Amino acid sequence: MHISQPSPIAAALTTWPTLARRNPAALAADLLPLCDFASLLGMTSLASWLFGHWLISMGTGPDLAQAALAGSVLAPFMLYDKGFGTAARRGRMRSLLRAHVMRFALFALVLLSVAACSEKLEAIPPSHFALWLGAALLATGLTRLAVGRQLGRLQRQGHLAESVAVVGAGPQAQQLVQALGRAGTGRIEMLGLFDDRLRGATPNEAGLTGTLAQLIELASTRRIDWIVLTLPQAPPLRLDAIALRLAALSVPIGLCPDLAGPLGPPRAIDAIGGSVPVERLVDRPIGRWDAVLKGAEDLLLGSLITLALLPVLAVIALAVRLDSPGPVIFRQRRHALDNRVFDIFKFRTMTWNPAAATTGLQQTARADSRITRVGRFLRASSLDELPQLFNVLQGTMSLVGPRPHATDMRTEQRLGEDITDLYAHRHRVKPGITGWAQVNGARGATDTTAQLSRRVELDLDYIEHWSLWLDLKILLLTAPAVLKRTNAF
Repeated sequence: MHISQPSPIAAALTTWPTLARRNPAALAADLLPLCDFASLLGMTSLASWLFGHWLISMGTGPDLAQAALAGSVLAPFMLYDKGFGTAARRGRMRSLLRAHVMRFALFALVLLSVAACSEKLEAIPPSHFALWLGAALLATGLTRLAVGRQLGRLQRQGHLAESVAVVGAGPQAQQLVQALGRAGTGRIEMLGLFDDRLRGATPNEAGLTGTLAQLIELASTRRIDWIVLTLPQAPPLRLDAIALRLAALSVPIGLCPDLAGPLGPPRAIDAIGGSVPVERLVDRPIGRWDAVLKGAEDLLLGSLITLALLPVLAVIALAVRLDSPGPVIFRQRRHALDNRVFDIFKFRTMTWNPAAATTGLQQTARADSRITRVGRFLRASSLDELPQLFNVLQGTMSLVGPRPHATDMRTEQRLGEDITDLYAHRHRVKPGITGWAQVNGARGATDTTAQLSRRVELDLDYIEHWSLWLDLKILLLTAPAVLKRTNAF
């Protein structure tokens, strides 16, 4: 009996990535510069209207518009407050507004200094500048007040709590749990203590205990904001081994200092819940602003490419349907960010076998008899990968990233994590349609452990050196790499 499944298009539209999936406090600090830019542009129009000068009118209108536009571009950088989200969650709105006024005064001084040095801007009446600056200060201040109050309300309701997992089960772990409990209502969500050497002595405040393997499994089902190591007596080699194992997750890893003694010389100190210090050992592979840029890249370019290729997708779908019985779209379980599992979309290129469709246990061979006539062309040209554009719009994949492997894929009868300890580190970022490995010749099946190790090496090199320009470079190099058809069958 055939059970119909939602199409990739429907799945993409119903699970379109939303900003709410990110931490609201961090998101607020990130989006405030955009709000400032919009506010200042709005104040430019308002000031011009009040003086009878629209942006396209004669007189001082164009000069004022140019000056205001320059100020609108400069303001987000000068008014940016990295600690806005944390302070707003703690209800420190007065200090935030005072700091904003001081930043705005410095911004106004810089803008007026530039105007004084420009002969063209000398023609703008001071009253025009004063009105624009006053209105801009009011608009940006009210924006911060509204956002800050909303963050405070969400904090009190427990929606902004930082989820923390503690590694270790000794006295220092107990001190840390007690300190986190004193951070304030709604600020910390304790996930529990995790240690491969549990001895039964665990704090009562912890809601869950388990092994490191269970912690890694937990990260595949829910968000974790911090993993904190509390192993004061552990040998350095064991600490390094634990940190390396947990670094496969896209979660910051901190080392808890001795809460009963001095912190010692600080390296990179963060404050969980705004008050509990930890020394950051491992950061997220892609920071907040970089994640915003990469998300925008996927959303904008992914939408444009999908719209442009819709006729091609329709023709291929018809060819697959006419070539052999079975569904047009092939779904397979693959590993994604933080080792989560998702359904990847591909055009079906093999004879349909529902029993073996989702595991990926057997890799495709060059002379595989299961490949259909149309499928052989699609695989050689990589056109079978095009439906993954809907995975990108769905938010489970990125345009550029490590290629996702099937959950049960084996190389020389061994799983990837059994071949190299760094295999799981590929999952620190979203998987991609194309990647650094693919444009460097490492595409197709991984028949040997050497091939798999080489691909992991290239994937980790991409993660370590990620930038927006690297993504664009890989996208430009993808077409020539596909035309070479190296290892594609």
